[in-house]
Amino acid sequence: MAKSYEFYEQIAKKYDEMYEDITWNVHHEIIRRILEMVVAEHSSVMDLGAGTGRWTIYFAKAGMEVTAVEPSKAMIDVMKEKIPDDLLKKINFVQSTAEDMNFSDKFDLVNAQGDVLSYLDDPDEGLKRIHKALKNGGIFAGTVDSKYFFIKDLSRRGEFKQIDAIERNPVIFIGDPAEKRTFKTRLFTSKTLSKILEDHKFKVLEISGIILFGPYEESLHSKFNEIVENEMKYMKDPLLVDQAMHLHFMAKK
Repeated sequence: MAKSYEFYEQIAKKYDEMYEDITWNVHHEIIRRILEMVVAEHSSVMDLGAGTGRWTIYFAKAGMEVTAVEPSKAMIDVMKEKIPDDLLKKINFVQSTAEDMNFSDKFDLVNAQGDVLSYLDDPDEGLKRIHKALKNGGIFAGTVDSKYFFIKDLSRRGEFKQIDAIERNPVIFIGDPAEKRTFKTRLFTSKTLSKILEDHKFKVLEISGIILFGPYEESLHSKFNEIVENEMKYMKDPLLVDQAMHLHFMAKK
């Protein structure tokens, strides 16, 4: 079992192509629309678990001062290859985990998309470092893996022992089992997500479900905008949030 960033170190070159089907494109567009409401108000951004730079580049293009924090050197290398020269000067690259980074009262926004909170080896320490890095009133936003989505998927496959294990300890191993490259992800419900954030002195502003009705067939690309709008129409419905593939949170220091 590898750490999450060790897994991504090995697959960095093909990472982007793994997330380009219609379901992931819908996911990214919903996140973009959520972040659009935040970036206009904030100038100093940490992109935590920056990966190959999807959101780092987005923030830099929006004129933000961006610090990209990513533990995998290979992912940072791919990110730098993608970034136009005129944007490079706007970005500070830091190779670090959340648990090891050391910033104080620096950022208006910490963006942790890609389930960073689910992947932390030490969530308590990571959340302490994130809280410390934010300015007072700063926003912490990101996604986590949804417990009930995984339970629904396991139920369809008849893997009921795995469901019992998740109920005892809400973690599961993901990655590439065929290549014996897996890592642990921590699963959340809206209730347990709210609790861990509040326990670390964050005020939860909202929790939304991302991809309530997918995955989607590739033949539906012509209906892309309608799919996004339909997902966003229901993403805060309390009866549906926990059924989503991912939970998105916004919290305030």
